[in-house]
Amino acid sequence: MRMLAAGRRDRVVALALAAITLLALVLRVVHLGRVPEDEFYDAAVRSMGLSWHNFFYGALEPGGSAAIDKPPLDLWLQVIAVKLFGFGPTVLKLPEAVGGTLAVPLLYGALRRVAGRLAALASAFVLAILPLSVVASRSDTMDSVMSAMLIGTAWLLVTAVSTRRLRFVVGAGVLLGLAFNVKLFEALVPLPAFVVFYWLGMAGERRRAARLAVAGAVFACVCVVWLAFVSLTPAHDRPWPIGSTNGSVWNAVFVYNGIDRIGATILAGHAATFAGGLLAVLSPPGPLRLFAHNEIDYGGLIGTALFAGLVLALAALAGRGWRPRLPAGQLERAGLAGLALWLLAGLVLFSASSRTHPRYLEAFTPAVATTLGVTFVVLARRTRRSRVWSYALPLLLLGCVVESAAGSGDIGRAGLYAGVLLAVALAVGAVILLGRAGTPLPVSPQALASALLAAVLALVLLNDDLRIIRHNSTVQAAEVTLSPSLISALSHFLRNHDGGVHYEAAFSAPTLAAPIIVRDARPVLLLTSLKARPLTTLAQLRREAAAGRVRYVFTEGVCPGARYTDLPACSRASEWVRAHADDVTDQLHLSTKRGLLYDIGGLR
Repeated sequence: MRMLAAGRRDRVVALALAAITLLALVLRVVHLGRVPEDEFYDAAVRSMGLSWHNFFYGALEPGGSAAIDKPPLDLWLQVIAVKLFGFGPTVLKLPEAVGGTLAVPLLYGALRRVAGRLAALASAFVLAILPLSVVASRSDTMDSVMSAMLIGTAWLLVTAVSTRRLRFVVGAGVLLGLAFNVKLFEALVPLPAFVVFYWLGMAGERRRAARLAVAGAVFACVCVVWLAFVSLTPAHDRPWPIGSTNGSVWNAVFVYNGIDRIGATILAGHAATFAGGLLAVLSPPGPLRLFAHNEIDYGGLIGTALFAGLVLALAALAGRGWRPRLPAGQLERAGLAGLALWLLAGLVLFSASSRTHPRYLEAFTPAVATTLGVTFVVLARRTRRSRVWSYALPLLLLGCVVESAAGSGDIGRAGLYAGVLLAVALAVGAVILLGRAGTPLPVSPQALASALLAAVLALVLLNDDLRIIRHNSTVQAAEVTLSPSLISALSHFLRNHDGGVHYEAAFSAPTLAAPIIVRDARPVLLLTSLKARPLTTLAQLRREAAAGRVRYVFTEGVCPGARYTDLPACSRASEWVRAHADDVTDQLHLSTKRGLLYDIGGLR
């Protein structure tokens, strides 16, 4: 009988997990093709699909002269998808949607042994509907794939601690190294938590330090293996990494994506705001950043779940007399320490950083989902043994719902919440009246209130998910500002007037070239890199023009003054073009300003 009951529970859990995963998939793929693309990375996917050279080096433009600013592991997945199903907006986002969906059962697998099946299911459900995870998985940026790899790393570490086998912790090192090759230092947010979990979970094992060192060495090797291969290639045979100051891929990874960004985070006050640009102005660094409902709406994307998770976590740590009560098992204690450190690291880092794109938060969304899912189940179980907790849990959940409604400032949403709360109150009142009338109750009023309020929290998150899908929301910055009509007209003009020269055109910035690369897949000449660092000098541009390899230059904007050295329009090449070349913008036959397209074919 016990075996039959256990088998039935296993089937119920499997069906529940399948339903949660299906919900995650639907939220991530419905109307996926309508979401705006990040044309910078899409241009790289287009270029990488043209040759093995471009594929390996992560070339940004078809000629292989420039590359993206990070290892191309995630873009390899996108190129494979494009080769299998064709280049298009849905296919470009497919690897990210699949990664975000797979993260849900992976999180269940990581938590099952540590927190139990019910808590693992609850956490997987939260991750499935967490708005930030949904919107990141519906983009063509690589954060959702990285997040799935981090959860997979956690699963391998839990297995390593449970089985005491070396191969699993080594596998965790490999997978975390691959995650680094997807999103660099963002993937290292949970690294301290992983180390602490393994160290505490392996307490009493004499070889834990040696095993951790082996895993660390494997992790380091995987992190740098692609970088090392690229560095061994002669400079003239490899693309210039966007963001690098000297053409070295190490410089792009560890300086542009590492030291520079960490330095900007450390800066305080106005300096940090300036370093973060418009993103920091709209949502300045501070302890309440992730709970704010503003233009970026961190509050709607993750703040509601984070607030509820923190409130329930503080309550779950309280035992009788509100004294801290920690889990009894070694694995559970290690899991609690690791989860707390992961959550704290993400909360502090992304609250203080000068520039925090919403997609960056995928580095700790698993910790947020786990905190909310596990603590709710812990408190729900505690209500069975304590009258105090049977009343405390509904009140805590009620406070979380009210905070979300008040913080959103949305009267329509607040009205919806008020209506649901009224329904909850009426339902609880009906149960109490039935109980007094002698009718047997299948569940206590407090348990019913807790379940209904938890459903309201889920409704809050799903409401944001539906808004994300309905509005085709995206998580990338609007760096490419060219209108579709301008892109179409420019592409048509260049195809018919460039005379078959090698470069379709020269562009003053990579973001201006990206939509043309996506459309035409032809080599282009990039005049500047990020922050207007020169990629093509004035002398090189004039030589290319004299040799008949490039005829047109596309630039945008004018230089406000000599001190604006970080604007592409202020580069020496762009200023020379505006001063000496013929402005042929009117030949695009659009009602647009002049000063966009120049003919340098007759200049020497």
